[in-house]
Amino acid sequence: MTTTPLSDIDHLVWRPGQLELDRSRILAFAQQVGCADVDELGAAANEDPGWFWSYVADWLQLEWQREPTSVFDQLDAPHNTKWFPGGALNITDNAVDRWIRAGRGNDTALSWELEDGSSGRWTFSQLSLEIDRVARGLIDAGIGFGDTVGIQLPMVREAAVAQLACAKIGAISVPIFSGFGTAAVIDRLRIAGAKAHIMSSGFHRRGREVAIPADLPTALADLGTLTTTIVVPLLAHTLPVDLPGPVHWDELGTGTTEEPVAAAECPTDHPMLIAFTSGTTGAPKGVVLGHAGFAVKAGSDAAFSFDIGPGDVSTWITDPGWIMSPIIVLGGLIAGSAVALYAGTPDWPDTDRIWNMVRELGVTMMGVSPTLIRSLMDKDTHPEVPIDTGQLRVLASSGEAWTPDAYEWLYSRVGGGHIPIINYSGGTEVSGAILSNTTAQPIHPCGFAGPLPGMGADIVDSDGRSLGRGLGELALRQPSPGMPLTFWANPDRYYSTYWNRWDGTWYHGDWVEVDNNDIWYVRGRSDDTLKIAGKRLGPAEVESVVNGIDQVVESAAIGVPDDIKGEALVVFARVAEAKQGEHAELPATIAAEVGRQLGKPLTPKQVHIVDSLPRTRSGKILRRVIRAVYLGNPSGDTSSLDDPAALDLIRNLS
Repeated sequence: MTTTPLSDIDHLVWRPGQLELDRSRILAFAQQVGCADVDELGAAANEDPGWFWSYVADWLQLEWQREPTSVFDQLDAPHNTKWFPGGALNITDNAVDRWIRAGRGNDTALSWELEDGSSGRWTFSQLSLEIDRVARGLIDAGIGFGDTVGIQLPMVREAAVAQLACAKIGAISVPIFSGFGTAAVIDRLRIAGAKAHIMSSGFHRRGREVAIPADLPTALADLGTLTTTIVVPLLAHTLPVDLPGPVHWDELGTGTTEEPVAAAECPTDHPMLIAFTSGTTGAPKGVVLGHAGFAVKAGSDAAFSFDIGPGDVSTWITDPGWIMSPIIVLGGLIAGSAVALYAGTPDWPDTDRIWNMVRELGVTMMGVSPTLIRSLMDKDTHPEVPIDTGQLRVLASSGEAWTPDAYEWLYSRVGGGHIPIINYSGGTEVSGAILSNTTAQPIHPCGFAGPLPGMGADIVDSDGRSLGRGLGELALRQPSPGMPLTFWANPDRYYSTYWNRWDGTWYHGDWVEVDNNDIWYVRGRSDDTLKIAGKRLGPAEVESVVNGIDQVVESAAIGVPDDIKGEALVVFARVAEAKQGEHAELPATIAAEVGRQLGKPLTPKQVHIVDSLPRTRSGKILRRVIRAVYLGNPSGDTSSLDDPAALDLIRNLS
């Protein structure tokens, strides 16, 4: 594999034509509020965020159970901002039932496909009936307003229904990655104080049955708060006998009235979900997101970034345990789009599988990770055969930085050189994106058109001073509705994590660059920032060079203490499986190429060839963990690791 340098794919700049401009939802919104374009809208939103977010909520036609008294109340400090105070809104009512009242009950709301090829569709009316059935079952099990409910399912229809049903009755969902081991599941349920847990009996992966961990039922039974376990029979109808309060999913709500369930009145500070993210030290962070804030932010992101609405079908290749799932499901439905779910391996039994799903379900907007695209690209054995993506008109990406070759493959091979790629970067902590492309602006390869309106994004130095351009920290100068209500059971940690570094300014932890054309790039986590011989650079710059060398599949660059340079560069490179044993000269080749392209002072001190790199199950390489383990320090929370054995390899190299 040979990587295309970023400078050589500038010709891939995508520009909206009149068709895209005419249908662009963000441009329509901008013009409706008196702005000529997205840039003017962004400036106006930064000037008056209250005006902007009030218009967004109105434009989304959100239906309040109780009208808010104002747009926001900042109280004594930005981190204590209350959005839409005095108001009440139920996100499920706005995602589903509102569309039925608007006459769209017979429109498709949710479609799905499983790995075995089975598929189906529900209208808004059918989805509402299923949500109400599950909501009644939760109520029958003693689950009510403010109770926390774990949800650990693959990307199946039941995962969407479970979250929507919890929100409808005011319960708080706790999404958990479907592939987590027992310890990671129990940690999250314990922190959340879960009263119920919705799980599967197992799932299919690459044609094999994957059972739940053998020790999970006993561990669940030992949780003092858990009274009910609801099992979705994806593999078998037999419930494990040692689960606490076991209930079969299909039996929920069947023994009571079939009357509609009234949507619980949810004040705007009422939690909707607890999304766990891993910290570098200590327990996972439970980010608490509310009904109104998430509805406004995720709904507007769906419309403004992904350009979806009524008539669209949107999907994201992800897991319900990661934030992109509620963003695409809840945000997509709020924006009026239908949502398609795929539960299976995207390249099994072959790489056509994912594109077949896109065609068969009529997907118009698809979200992917660069990791997935690199995998599909490496298996593209017939590049002369066109990839038929049916009605697809928008591609989107999140989770990590692009390598130029993977970006070019997606744009040219999958998108045919005419479908825009919406880079989308933010996080769980803001309920969506900070930086994004839109279909109303030119799109530069691997970059972002800029911050989304209303986010108040800035690039700053280590002291929080604005830089305008260059390399620096990503900061937010103002709060926004999608920010956390708090951290679950640990409000002080919320303040210290995001608001304590610079007074009144949000520290996001991303290392970004703004070039002379005002195009933004994410260069990695700022905790990963390298400072070699006094020169600061992001690891992605080094890794882009390394990944461009034949034999290298992916890499990770870290800085280690050095007596001469202060910090020296160490590179870990994963090679293609078929070429193991052929890399005796590869470390020297990598070191020389990095020095040649980036400058001799940045030549790596050491290059290690590895079989795998520690990464999360969502695809992010954990450079901080690599560095900690390599230096013999505690690794912090590693529950989200895809391959824990990769750490042992790094540890042995040190």
